Amino acid sequence: MKTLIMHSQDLVMAEELSLILEGELEQRTSHFRIHTNNNISINQLRLTHKIDLNLLNKEFNFSKVRLLVSDMDSTLINIETIDEIAKATGMSNEVALITEQAMQGNLDFTKSFKKRVSILKGVSIASFETVYNNHLKLNPGALELINFFKSIQVKSAVVSGGLEYFAERLHRQLGLDTFRANNVEIVNNCLTGEVLGKVIDAREKANYVNELCNLYYLERNQVIAIGDGANDLEMMKIAGLSVAYHAKPIVQENCNIVINHSGLDSVIDFFDSDT
Repeated sequence: MKTLIMHSQDLVMAEELSLILEGELEQRTSHFRIHTNNNISINQLRLTHKIDLNLLNKEFNFSKVRLLVSDMDSTLINIETIDEIAKATGMSNEVALITEQAMQGNLDFTKSFKKRVSILKGVSIASFETVYNNHLKLNPGALELINFFKSIQVKSAVVSGGLEYFAERLHRQLGLDTFRANNVEIVNNCLTGEVLGKVIDAREKANYVNELCNLYYLERNQVIAIGDGANDLEMMKIAGLSVAYHAKPIVQENCNIVINHSGLDSVIDFFDSDT
């Protein structure tokens, strides 16, 4: 028997889906579950009902999850930070176009990041604080998800192809266990246009997951990875469970869980067990 999770408390919608699937409807605290023996065309149901639906993977042991690794820009937070810095300095169009192409998987990420940083040469780091204070917001459900994982002793990390300044601030604000992001050269409080060290591309994100597994003595199937862009695919492939959050099509096609309408706290629905 299959179990479909509907990440909503809409009873009318739940009853409609239950009829379509000839299933047994079960109401949980924050969502509905439909148990059915019918085949489920989940992509079609998502399209026709405009609601978040996911199959419960009964092979995956949610009780053994011990690490959450989340992308930052457009996943944990609502913006692409480097794009916002560009907006603040009048260079938004060129930088945003490169970012979008990279997130879609159409540009080499490392080259695209170095190009964007070079465009921002001379920009004052005061713009970083302006963006953090005035434009950066947590995506819906982010704080609830982090706090939930803290309550069940799951460690949390943010890894970003963006700038270290923002990842470090989020790390402190949310009480995350660790973080990794790109370091850029700053001289006289201005960007020089140069990147320091390795660019955190798709491979480096996967390396970071492996590094954390070694640090915390975990198996990779104890890790949940969340992301939205092509740069997240490598770490999502090696994690025990992958979540596409309001993600690019290439990411949605290559992950376990898709969240397009509700918040990050929808992930908590999978941990609502009978015990």
